Amino acid sequence: MQSQIPPHARPMERASLKRKLESGRNIQMPAPRRIGKTWTINKLAEDMGNEGWLIVELDVQGISDPDEFSKQLCRKIQSKLPLQDSAWTSFKKRVENLASRDWNGKPLDALGSLSPADFLDALIAALSKQEKKAAILVDEIAYFVLELAEAKKKVAKNFFYELRRIQSEHKDVRWLYTGSIGLDAVAERYGLTGAFVDFQRFVLEPFTEEEAHSFICDAETQKTLTCPFCADKKALDYMFREIGWLAPYYLELVGNEVKPSGDKKENARQASKSDIEAALERLLKPDRKGDFAIWREHIDKNLPKSDKKIAVSILHALCQAPDGEEIDTLIASNDPQPSKKVKSVLDVLQNDGLVHKVGERFCFRSGLVRRYWKEYEAE
Repeated sequence: MQSQIPPHARPMERASLKRKLESGRNIQMPAPRRIGKTWTINKLAEDMGNEGWLIVELDVQGISDPDEFSKQLCRKIQSKLPLQDSAWTSFKKRVENLASRDWNGKPLDALGSLSPADFLDALIAALSKQEKKAAILVDEIAYFVLELAEAKKKVAKNFFYELRRIQSEHKDVRWLYTGSIGLDAVAERYGLTGAFVDFQRFVLEPFTEEEAHSFICDAETQKTLTCPFCADKKALDYMFREIGWLAPYYLELVGNEVKPSGDKKENARQASKSDIEAALERLLKPDRKGDFAIWREHIDKNLPKSDKKIAVSILHALCQAPDGEEIDTLIASNDPQPSKKVKSVLDVLQNDGLVHKVGERFCFRSGLVRRYWKEYEAE
């Protein structure tokens, strides 16, 4: 597989994930926003499906209730199993024995009369009995954990520890969790770390420069751009340096703004360093704020009020200079907040992909996002 697909299509990551799942591991794959995690697990599902696996994909962003999680997972599994399949028949029989009221042969109608954990136990048991190897790929799990824990902390604790028990009892069904906010940080905040301790961590990183070059120069990527272009290494190196964080979203965002001024070569004109500079400047105009505002929305929506205030203060400080600030400066600027609290919020910002540490200094991971923040968010 690795020799047949280009570097930006994540051949190494897909092969590693498949190998881990085949060996019996459950995986937690954190990945910052816009880095291509959903695309990656979709391709992983294709890879494994082509090798005979039964793959169930479930996006749980927007779900905040165990019943709804169970319903959605049931629908996904039901769509993969023929109704006459012996595994599905076994599931319905077990639900019939557990349910305390008539459910008309429709498992979802029985959910209100038994716990979500019992329902899922029966469901995963059925999945483990069918002939194919099976894996469940859950996208944006941390959002679900956060929503449920904020509203019903005790319910969340009971549910996720029960889910861990179910996963332990049915080891032949593999699980992969992904999330664009840090599951570790959310689980620690609400006392749920033990519920996910059996998951092996696999971090999906931004593109390398080689992968970024492969992506932006790929014929399929160029077809989607407003003005297809080619560029020499010097111009692309400048583009990558300014973007900083080589996520597919930002590469395509900048690529769409490039208006090449050079000679036409085959199907595209040559773009210069000046053309790329102009593209970056256009992205920072007021009418393009929406391309970056998702970061502020993410902080406002997903951090507790006290953490949000610290996060915004940190980002306001870091946006002032490309090389950022040292930890002592950030702690001092958030006085009287305890240093442990400031460091905890910095961990969250690093997990989310906004900030990284270079030497002894913290700075924005993307120079482009830093410029946006300085222009429109800093006070």
